[in-house]
Amino acid sequence: MKKGALLSGLVCLLSAVLMFASTAPTAVALSPADWQEKSIYFIMTDRFDNGDPSNDNYGGFNADKSDPRKYHGGDFQGIINRLDYIKNMGFTAIWITPVTMQKSANAYHGYWTYDFYSVDGHLGSMAKLQELVRAAHAKGISVMLDVVANHTGDFQPSSFAKAPFDKADWYHHYGDTQDWNDQWWVENGDIAGLDDLNQDNPAVATELKNWIAWLVQTTGVDGLRVDTVKHVPKWFWREFDGAANTFTLGEVFHGDPAYVGDYTNYLDAVLDFPMYYTIKNVFGQDQSMRTIADRYAQDYRYKNPMTNGLFIDNHDVPRFLNEASGKPGASWDKWPQLKAALGFMFTTRGIPILYQGTEQGFSGGADPYNRDDMVFNDKHELYGYIAKLNYIRNTHVALRKGTQAEKWVDDTFYAFQRSYNGDEVVVMINNSWNSQTRTVPNIDRVANGQTLYNRMGTDKVTVNNGSITATLGPKEVKIFTK
Repeated sequence: MKKGALLSGLVCLLSAVLMFASTAPTAVALSPADWQEKSIYFIMTDRFDNGDPSNDNYGGFNADKSDPRKYHGGDFQGIINRLDYIKNMGFTAIWITPVTMQKSANAYHGYWTYDFYSVDGHLGSMAKLQELVRAAHAKGISVMLDVVANHTGDFQPSSFAKAPFDKADWYHHYGDTQDWNDQWWVENGDIAGLDDLNQDNPAVATELKNWIAWLVQTTGVDGLRVDTVKHVPKWFWREFDGAANTFTLGEVFHGDPAYVGDYTNYLDAVLDFPMYYTIKNVFGQDQSMRTIADRYAQDYRYKNPMTNGLFIDNHDVPRFLNEASGKPGASWDKWPQLKAALGFMFTTRGIPILYQGTEQGFSGGADPYNRDDMVFNDKHELYGYIAKLNYIRNTHVALRKGTQAEKWVDDTFYAFQRSYNGDEVVVMINNSWNSQTRTVPNIDRVANGQTLYNRMGTDKVTVNNGSITATLGPKEVKIFTK
């Protein structure tokens, strides 16, 4: 090649690199303390909003909204178009489902990776994903990206995922998990036939770490939700977390805090599945509020329970409204239970995570019926209720960073105080279907005679001998502040 041609080629390559660098968002490693202050809106991208119909049939896998197991057309542009809908509900972060290239008509959810280093064309391009991150940041919204390092899609035995994940010894070959109580099987068996990666192979571990470092830097996302964590050896997660160099929130689908909590020694935080089951039973089935106190007694199992991800349902379990018992004698009346659960989730310790559609009263059952296409009604009663909870949380640092002290517990009533540098918040929750009055004692750092205002309504109470007395309607939540 002539020198002039070589120089021209290098100039073109350099220009392309600079152009890419100028469009890629800057990856900022938010700390666990930063994420502790967020509230997260969880988006299943394909089922959210179709902002660009031109990509609906990408790769020959056509969108078909009549089939709940096929692509429906949601994409990055759709999220961009709806950022104000999310922001106006008070959320300061979004979590989006995986973006890696899929190769199946039923892989709309993104959890069956074919090509780790490409973006699924149904959702858009890498450039469009970067645009989404920039647009979210411009509105004060952080972005958490869902990632999968346990498995690929189901391609074997006839083929593999795309190179470099195309080698037989990069996978386990034991078939589907045979014993879910045996950790060896949990880590080495396939989940529903999906090809299980072998992280004990140094080449696999290295490639996954290289991939996640590239993905975080290229997309500019602020954190990761990590899928299927219990199915991978713990030692790997510590290395993966280091390579990602950003906040990691792990999915450990298990109800025992002793089992779940230990993973916080390897990743930054975990989704609080034990608390999910408690919320489901206490608020959804009218069980004793004392169970909440029992759950908090296990908080020492977590490195920092203030960063536990709290949720009342998600894309892997039936909707809260699907399983809630409803009012005795009027089982259709479930919103009061939902509102009580939401009031608890947005005020207690941890990071509240709302799954899309909860604010519209979605009530679907098991997968895929818990993955309905979104509708956008910002006048919906539940949208307004959630916006109010978020506003109170966002304006009171005690609800984001404060210590938490239990002040009252019985079968139908729970009260606690959150405190941070002079900001004092007292939360009361009535889990009964009848009105309840309680005098809650031992209110700390609030002077006698001080008036506290219920930010969920218009009433107020006065501190008397370190106590406050309030009456709550059925399933009501009151949040008292100065």
